[in-house]
Amino acid sequence: MGKRQKSTHIRCRRCGRHSYHKTKGVCAHCGYGATARIRKYRWSKRNRSMSERK
Repeated sequence: MGKRQKSTHIRCRRCGRHSYHKTKGVCAHCGYGATARIRKYRWSKRNRSMSERK
């Protein structure tokens, strides 16, 4: 829509997701381009049991 027509993200060569920012050169999902380590946070875990939430 308007002047924003080009794709911002392309497929990442490390994780395979469509999260690699072309101009920044960094993957939003795995952190490729910014760090050699895989980007991960404790809050990004999907299936936590109810006992861990307390």
